[in-house]
Amino acid sequence: MNLRRLSLPLVVLCAWLATVPPANAHRLDEYLQATRLSIDIEHVDLEIDLTAGAALASSVFDWIDTNRDGEISGAEGEAYALQMLRSVALTVDGCPVPVTLVGTSFPQFRDMSLGVGTIRLWATAKVPPAGAGRHHVSFLNTHRPESSVYLVNALVPENPRIQLGDPRRDRAQLSLTLDYTIIADAPSLLDRTFALLAGLVMIGWLLWRFGYALTQAVAHRQRP
Repeated sequence: MNLRRLSLPLVVLCAWLATVPPANAHRLDEYLQATRLSIDIEHVDLEIDLTAGAALASSVFDWIDTNRDGEISGAEGEAYALQMLRSVALTVDGCPVPVTLVGTSFPQFRDMSLGVGTIRLWATAKVPPAGAGRHHVSFLNTHRPESSVYLVNALVPENPRIQLGDPRRDRAQLSLTLDYTIIADAPSLLDRTFALLAGLVMIGWLLWRFGYALTQAVAHRQRP
């Protein structure tokens, strides 16, 4: 009896887990566009994953395979990547910054038709020199909105001087606005050494002046 009582909740839990879709699942007729931003002092890097659901894969492949030979050539892939990036807008501190394509990766049609082939784009944007203090970045993606769902996130910065605030997204996640803070750079070892030496020289000069003044005062008192 005790065994049956223990096994029943386990069976129910297993059945419930079997019906929960994976976290990265999306509908077969959706074009999932997931963007990750990596913010640094002089640039913002973008990683964009484009995954077509199985029902939409053929259409997406046709958008890219313009000569209809069943393969995505390097030129076709680059042309589509540039087209996609023209639908992206990035601003830093309110100023638009151009996004430059860095690399691409395109799956085979067979993988796309199964809904598991992901197009990957890498891009970067050079940011005008920014000093310590608070800044903000805004991102917007309007590529193929008629059939797409969107995700956008900011990665944890590799640069310890960058501290991210809380992201603000619209409901559909086409856009993201994020405040971030650049921490003032700590003085270098050379700067600290120079400051220490300058301090020691100043202290030595003050001690010499004090000693000289004291000697003069004593000599003045000893005069008849």
